[in-house]
Amino acid sequence: MSTPSTLVADRYRLVAMLGAGGMGIVWHAWDERLHRDVALKMLRTQPELTDVERQLATDRAMREARITAGLHHPHAVTVFDVVEHEGQPCIVMQLIESTPLSTLLREHGTLTPAETARVGAQVSSALAAAHKLRIVHRDVKPGNILITADGSAMISDFGISHALGDATITATGMMHGTPAYLAPEVARGLPTSFASDVFSLGATLYAMVEGEPPFGSDKNAIALLHKVARGEYPQPEHAGPLVPLLRQMLSANPKRRPSMTSIVQSLSAVNDETARAIDQITASPATTPIDPTQPVRRVSDPVARTAAVDRPTRYEPPTATTERLGEPAAPPAAPVDLTPAPVPPMSAAAPERPTRRRRSAIVIAGILVLVGVLALSAGLLFSLLGPNADVDAGPQANETPTAASPTESPPPETATAPPASPLPEPPPPATAEPEPEPEPETPEERVVDTVAGYYAMLPGDLDSAWPMMTADYQENHAGGRGGYEGFWREIADVEVAEVSATAPDRAQATLTYHFRDGRVVQEVTAYQLVDEGGILKIAATDVLSSARLE
Repeated sequence: MSTPSTLVADRYRLVAMLGAGGMGIVWHAWDERLHRDVALKMLRTQPELTDVERQLATDRAMREARITAGLHHPHAVTVFDVVEHEGQPCIVMQLIESTPLSTLLREHGTLTPAETARVGAQVSSALAAAHKLRIVHRDVKPGNILITADGSAMISDFGISHALGDATITATGMMHGTPAYLAPEVARGLPTSFASDVFSLGATLYAMVEGEPPFGSDKNAIALLHKVARGEYPQPEHAGPLVPLLRQMLSANPKRRPSMTSIVQSLSAVNDETARAIDQITASPATTPIDPTQPVRRVSDPVARTAAVDRPTRYEPPTATTERLGEPAAPPAAPVDLTPAPVPPMSAAAPERPTRRRRSAIVIAGILVLVGVLALSAGLLFSLLGPNADVDAGPQANETPTAASPTESPPPETATAPPASPLPEPPPPATAEPEPEPEPETPEERVVDTVAGYYAMLPGDLDSAWPMMTADYQENHAGGRGGYEGFWREIADVEVAEVSATAPDRAQATLTYHFRDGRVVQEVTAYQLVDEGGILKIAATDVLSSARLE
């Protein structure tokens, strides 16, 4: 049992435990070599694993962490080191004083679309940078998004859930973690990809504005997994300007989801538009005057409410020559007239302050005058319409109207404005066309996605690619796990192109292998796939042609 006095890897002194969860324990540690505070996460492997499986999980976790260490982004938690302690992998990371987004949502409720867009823009920018490095996060959810004291968002734990078997179906058929934020194709057994990160981020944004993830939060992981696999969710009701983007990100078809780079642009645009609206409201002269004795918060941000700091504005009283903002300068004082004012006769009542009733009467009289002016304007308008108008056009052009005597009142009939014709009814509001339901994936599309997804993981992620082959193919074609790893150890990269379905269970693709010794070989390969428990797997391959390019 580790205690705060423990020294990990002869370098990191444990100071205090910061938290514990399903994937391990996080410690505040002191790096005695570089003399800095760090966060040290001791990962916990699943208890039902065998010694061999546990060692594979440990190696996988350390490999994932080393890959993530190459990512440096202001909104991603930096990985400093990977060590092993008492048989458990440990990841040394940047220590950040923060609160998980999941905690904020649980304690403070949902966020506004503007706040969601701001957090989402920051997180998506980090994920876009990771995708450029061919790093898939695999577990984007509120629990892995940290909100700092100034309201900034940072994402952590790249690849850790995949390494430990969390939130996935393992080889033993066990389900670890909640699938609430999984993409439908991952719930169906396909490997994670950049598109699945997009879906998981969309599900996170959905939860931020709606209060729960798209498929709910059923504690029965298997029941929830079936909901996720179907890909059906309630349309967002509180997302405002984020609705179109969320629909794209939560598409059941990975091909229809936008790239993470375009998501950054879309969320930044929503955030910028909101900021401009706030600036306009702030600059409006109709806003409530600022009380200089009270602290001022320019923008309310519930994301950072747990550590928000209000800074009072500095107030300086205006001097005699200072003009207040928004007020005209006071005119110079006029010379005082000492002549006594004439005294009004006794019968003249002293001017009194208008009461509320009198002010109401004045307002009503003003409204009546305005109505009269509008009515007269309408009469003039219809007089210009000519004799075809539906209402009385008034005196004809050859008739000379008689001017009324100043002492005589016009007849009542001439004082009445012509009746106004009914205004045309406004067109009914345009109703938004319902979002078309995503078309179900055809068998041919499923075959293409399986083959393309298989090679998208290679050569770096053999653990995810290995289960995508049947047991017979693994043994008799790949040469077992040892032969499989030996083959891909010689490959630096592989490109897949021209993937097409030749039948509901057959495909063809062009592969370009870049060997570590400099060779480049291109092959056209045919595939036969079989469905095993709802998951397509490669059952046979046939190389149709092969050519060396370099």
